[in-house]
Amino acid sequence: MTVSEAATTEDEETPAGTGTETSETPQAARAAYAAEDVADELRTVFLAVVAASTLLERTGRGSAHPALRRADRCAEDALSLASHAEDLIYEGIREVREQLGELAATSVGQVVSALDVSRTQLAEAAERVANFPGRLRAAGQRLRDAAEAGEVAGHAPEKWSHAADQLGLMTESLAGAVSALATYTDRLTGATR
Repeated sequence: MTVSEAATTEDEETPAGTGTETSETPQAARAAYAAEDVADELRTVFLAVVAASTLLERTGRGSAHPALRRADRCAEDALSLASHAEDLIYEGIREVREQLGELAATSVGQVVSALDVSRTQLAEAAERVANFPGRLRAAGQRLRDAAEAGEVAGHAPEKWSHAADQLGLMTESLAGAVSALATYTDRLTGATR
């Protein structure tokens, strides 16, 4: 078997990213899975553009140079277009799945499984973000110490303290989402914790 034959066989049996299809999967469902892969990749690109746009905004703050303003506008346009494209992709996927009857056939176990993935990701994010306030407060204290030594002056420690408070609230929100999902999935499965 050649590499291209192996790729063709693999594409027919298990399209990239899904792992749920077989040669028995209808062509329309395969198309929906392919579109979903594009949407997943688009979301990754979207996050990268958000990060680049934020850095551009911070770096170019106060600059009147037309090239920087244009780059910022283009990045904002790209984010808006990506968001709209993602909405259209998912509307199409939903339409295909409705026509194939896949949405009605979703089992409680599949819903719980998907929600468990979301809950795990939110819990991991909460755990990671929970460390940020302490690190920011420690950095603020180091900066205050540096200010007392005459190295720097300014309001950065207060801003960092406020950011730490905001991140603490973010952690609480994420923990609330995790708890709500746990309660919901427990009710779906009839389990109690």
